[in-house]
Amino acid sequence: MDSKTLEDFKQKLLKEKEHIEENLAKTETDKKGVDREYETKFTEIERDPEENADEMEMYESNLAVDETMKAELEKIDAALSRMKSGTYGICSNCQKEIPLERLRAYPQADTCLDCQK
Repeated sequence: MDSKTLEDFKQKLLKEKEHIEENLAKTETDKKGVDREYETKFTEIERDPEENADEMEMYESNLAVDETMKAELEKIDAALSRMKSGTYGICSNCQKEIPLERLRAYPQADTCLDCQK
């Protein structure tokens, strides 16, 4: 992979990382002193049971989405690490080159399509 293509993927990953972190910040509180650790917000408990049920439903929904975003952040960070180590674009399973089409569609991919199956 040439250096321009690699830089394009890096910029795409960094942009996606920033986007995810912004979205996480909307639904989570940043735990200071811990490296990018988030805790899903749970708003105040109300006296009205119906409002409590609504709050709990929203919390559970946010929690599921937040966990998915955190997993994507980990994949992005891993891809950026592979770029630094020179192994980006190489399948972590079979050690073959991951097709550029796959990386364009999902730049944090660490396996080729054959190994993903």
